[in-house]
Amino acid sequence: MHLLAFIDPQRMREDGPMLQDLLQRLEQDWDIRSSLVLPEELPEDLHAIQQQGLGASAVLTMPPTGPLWLRQHATQTLAAQVHRDPPDLVLCIGTDSYQDAEATARHLERPMVVSTWSVSDTRLATNRMQHVGAWVAPTPQLAKRIVRRVGKELVQCIAPGITPAATPAAELGLAPTLALLACDGNPEIVRSVLAGLQRVVAVIPDLQICMELDAADGHQAWREADARGLLDHVSTIADATQVRTLLTTCDLIVHPHRGSNVRTMVLEAMAASRAIVSAPAPDLDWIIDGQTAAIVEGVDPEAWAATLLNVLNQPGDRLALGQGGRARIIEHHDPTRHAATWAQLLTGASRGVSYPFTSSKQS
Repeated sequence: MHLLAFIDPQRMREDGPMLQDLLQRLEQDWDIRSSLVLPEELPEDLHAIQQQGLGASAVLTMPPTGPLWLRQHATQTLAAQVHRDPPDLVLCIGTDSYQDAEATARHLERPMVVSTWSVSDTRLATNRMQHVGAWVAPTPQLAKRIVRRVGKELVQCIAPGITPAATPAAELGLAPTLALLACDGNPEIVRSVLAGLQRVVAVIPDLQICMELDAADGHQAWREADARGLLDHVSTIADATQVRTLLTTCDLIVHPHRGSNVRTMVLEAMAASRAIVSAPAPDLDWIIDGQTAAIVEGVDPEAWAATLLNVLNQPGDRLALGQGGRARIIEHHDPTRHAATWAQLLTGASRGVSYPFTSSKQS
């Protein structure tokens, strides 16, 4: 079976290791080889993808697109690259690449599978997309959102596949480390977290904080950190995926985003037995208060400070959260099962078979 895979830059960054593992397993274990479709111009930090191919057998180039006539020309050019070995199925990972993938599926007269990763992704789903043979969501709650739009027959829930670390990294050295993700989230929550951290560093003055700042809104979080006198403790990064190995082995991972964007880095941190402190994330089934994470309700700085200090200062609580997260990854995010479920779905979709959503088995 030949798979034509469109992956947008955001998903390449966030999910690169997981997607590479998936594409390699699909070929090695299920004889599903993939051709990765990349735009002619990639951001500089993704140039290595052109050489590595994320585990795909081949890397193809999609000419620039835009208006309908230009997209049609680009689609014809791409189709010419695969005319000797046409794909059985088009896979779209990340909705930024949806229009190009959908145009290619229509031109090649092949079914398409769309992988969603956030609430905004699920809003794209509609019954009018006749070439879509399946919509895939990473959690039951996100899957249910799509079910309400297209019905059960076209929706499949597939939990991300994450390989647990063989040996958890040592923690809490001379300078405890904290990773603060998603500072582009709810501004009130971000302000509350930073106000809470102001209280934390008064108790733990050697705390080191790595803070992810969104290009559009990150300046507000930076100014808040400055106003709180935190800059001596803070290192900033525009995209946490650029230093994912470092951040996923910090002593504590703080996830203040109330939204439901899937951060594979949070799962990787759980796989490394790191403790997670999070705002409520009802669409993410792996964020479970008291089991895999400590959840802070509301925007009270005192509540954030108390929770952060408890996790940092109580080794037993921190260890329990880390072990709970790792156990969750082992039980629900096995990479082999992940690839097998994808293989079943892709094979069925290429033959016109739909798979109903079943939350009990994929939660």
